[in-house]
Amino acid sequence: MADMKKILVGAHRGAMCHAPENSLAAFEKAIDFGTYRIECDIRQTKDGHLVMMHDASVNRTTDGTGAVAEMSLEDLKRLRLGSENVPTLAESLTCVKGRCLMLLELKDEGIAADVVRAVEAADMIGDCTLISFSEDNLLEARRANPEVLIGFFHLEPKPIDPTKVVDEFGASLLVVWPAAAQPDVIGAAKAAGLHVRCGFRDDLTYEDSVEVFQRMVDMGVDEISCGRP
Repeated sequence: MADMKKILVGAHRGAMCHAPENSLAAFEKAIDFGTYRIECDIRQTKDGHLVMMHDASVNRTTDGTGAVAEMSLEDLKRLRLGSENVPTLAESLTCVKGRCLMLLELKDEGIAADVVRAVEAADMIGDCTLISFSEDNLLEARRANPEVLIGFFHLEPKPIDPTKVVDEFGASLLVVWPAAAQPDVIGAAKAAGLHVRCGFRDDLTYEDSVEVFQRMVDMGVDEISCGRP
């Protein structure tokens, strides 16, 4: 029998299909499932606190309305996130520390240094990877602490130079979406020493799971992330 490649499993916004996304309950559930790494999203309140929230507003996920950037932490803590409340980054790090790795997506501009300081305070520099659609955020994070782990998004089916990603941003992780996952991209990324994680939209994890997941495995990805880990 041929050797079976071990694929690591990541959780998208925690186990978001089993508990409110980006909540401590979702993180706990992901850990219960044996997840390798939890992805979560960070935004900043108007009074400077870092909180876990994917959207710019609280409208979709809570019983309130309004922009996170226009609310204080006290305002956010009054809201209900399903059966949970909105956790801070510090609370989330405390919840997960020593039990799972974390992939911290920086949703707002200019918060990278603050996120790095929070990760340092939790003594989790080696356990957290920072990722962002903003290249400025990635560079800011590296300036704040050259030892911080960096991830880089590749979301469209177009060429990418993995060596540049490593040299310019110090990245150790490449996050691809299925549409952007091509054998040459995956092969080049792995040759450059990058760990390759494929993230799935959670409404597709049942519909296309067998065929699409197998294609990712065949191309050599190291980690697959979804909301149903």
